[in-house]
Amino acid sequence: MGRIGVTEFLVVGIPFIVIYFLPSIIALSRKKNNGAAIIMLNFFLGWTFIGWIASLVWACTTDRETQTIVVNNTPFPKEENPSTQQKNDFDEKLNSLQKLKALLDSGVLSQEEFEQQKSKLLQS
Repeated sequence: MGRIGVTEFLVVGIPFIVIYFLPSIIALSRKKNNGAAIIMLNFFLGWTFIGWIASLVWACTTDRETQTIVVNNTPFPKEENPSTQQKNDFDEKLNSLQKLKALLDSGVLSQEEFEQQKSKLLQS
């Protein structure tokens, strides 16, 4: 009567082993990212009940999805307010007028050509 037979082992032993490794089975079936760690915890510390509970909870939790972080290093175009843009346009026209005046003074442009270019510049 002291010996365990095959029938007793099948009735008692197999269900006990399945229950003992239940956290490992759950982790493998759910394809956990850290399944090897769960199996090791279950194997080595499952007998302490706290280790078994910890591995069961760990196996039942959901894995965090990997987050992809995109870093955009291109600077945003600097938005200019309308008054700054008007000032830039005015400065460009002023510089162009000064260049035209210098060409008139040096004799490259005639007075008629200067007046035509000046009116085109001021109309734009």
